[in-house]
Amino acid sequence: MPVAAEPAREPWYARLRHPAEPGVPAQRTLVGVLTPDFAPGVVVDLPGDRRPSGWFVAARHDADGHRVRAVHAALPHAPSLWYVELAEPDADPPAVTLVAFSDTGRPDGDVLTEAEARAAGVHGEHQVAAVRWWPEAGLVHQLYVGPEYRRRGVGSKLLHAAFGVQKARGLPDLHGDGRRTDLGEDLRRGLPAYASWRLAPLTQRLPPMTPGG
Repeated sequence: MPVAAEPAREPWYARLRHPAEPGVPAQRTLVGVLTPDFAPGVVVDLPGDRRPSGWFVAARHDADGHRVRAVHAALPHAPSLWYVELAEPDADPPAVTLVAFSDTGRPDGDVLTEAEARAAGVHGEHQVAAVRWWPEAGLVHQLYVGPEYRRRGVGSKLLHAAFGVQKARGLPDLHGDGRRTDLGEDLRRGLPAYASWRLAPLTQRLPPMTPGG
């Protein structure tokens, strides 16, 4: 009996180009794909805007800068999420926080800047989850999911989104060390194989971020 090939752990990337529109910056979409069609890490320019079969994350960004406008994950059973990106350039080390919301205020995958969120009247108390990481290293620092949204795929979808934001900027792959809470370890175990290996085995159990969590 032939041995089934292991699922790909390292993706290649498709780059989709969007037609320029008057007054709108030229945009690209970087799509992570888990198939053997190309070598891991290779970026392939493709015509059109269709995501290849086997994609797992897609980040639409300005072609001439670091602004990420939308990020989608191939997790159809997770709730709809949209995001606000909070940059912390003066932190030591510099950090980024992606805050997730799950309401009908924005389309799934939309990413707002802090200024856009403020102008739109977005309130932080309505957030359902957040992930903070150090972009220069790609290391996740904190991950929080509100109690009513746990075990629904929100944490996994948020990590996919953060991975897409990081890759769209050409920065090191997002990953985690061995320090996390019990809920964080449960999340790691529930991630797909292509993602779970990016979180190191548990080495230090941290206290819960919420009482009784």
